[in-house]
Amino acid sequence: MAAGCGGRQRLAAGPAAVDPQAAVRAFLNAVKANSLQGMAELWGTDKGPASNTMDHQEMDKRLSVIRTFLVHDKFEFQVRNTIDAMGAEQRVLDVRLSRNGCQPVVPFTVVRYKSRWLVKDIDLSAAGNPVRSCAPPRPASSGT
Repeated sequence: MAAGCGGRQRLAAGPAAVDPQAAVRAFLNAVKANSLQGMAELWGTDKGPASNTMDHQEMDKRLSVIRTFLVHDKFEFQVRNTIDAMGAEQRVLDVRLSRNGCQPVVPFTVVRYKSRWLVKDIDLSAAGNPVRSCAPPRPASSGT
């Protein structure tokens, strides 16, 4: 009977992200699939996913911006996968995105929520401008 009460339907994001890499991988797959709902299930804090804790209009606006910056052709995890200064319940993973000839390395902070991990923070400034090509690499300084 409660299902007929209206409101926003909660969609499953697939299997729970049981480790930090699985959380980021699932989040980036939702970005690629253009699924704000999938992203909302994987983005949040130690209090739970944004789909359960945020105003949905505000959440959709924020996730639309995040999606714009994280559009990619492919991605790969970099060496760093460290415990954050906040402790073992939070990790930082570096992910190299490939898009438009650019390969920015973007830090993702993930946090444990119950028995799964959620993407808590993404350093979008590291992603660069999503609509511009990369600037050519600067030549090394000769030190003179």
